[in-house]
Amino acid sequence: MANAAKTYVVEDADESAKSGIPPGVFPGTLAGLLDALDAARYRSAAGTPKVLVIAEGKNRQVIRRFENGHETWSASRAEIRTEQGDLKRRNG
Repeated sequence: MANAAKTYVVEDADESAKSGIPPGVFPGTLAGLLDALDAARYRSAAGTPKVLVIAEGKNRQVIRRFENGHETWSASRAEIRTEQGDLKRRNG
């Protein structure tokens, strides 16, 4: 059975606010990730929020959101905050 290749996709963040810019597809490599981050930042500066998605076959996971050329949300930071909050609750 063949595995679906991982790719990075930069697309509009909101379905209701389409920019008309087709999604950018980048290879699932470190260089592809860096290019996708730059593209998301640049494309969001035009005024339409963008998300950076990891796509593997039918599985998709949003990992970053950009608005006005700046990152406004990161999956890794959201997970860290949740873990720190869980630790504080456990330790009182």
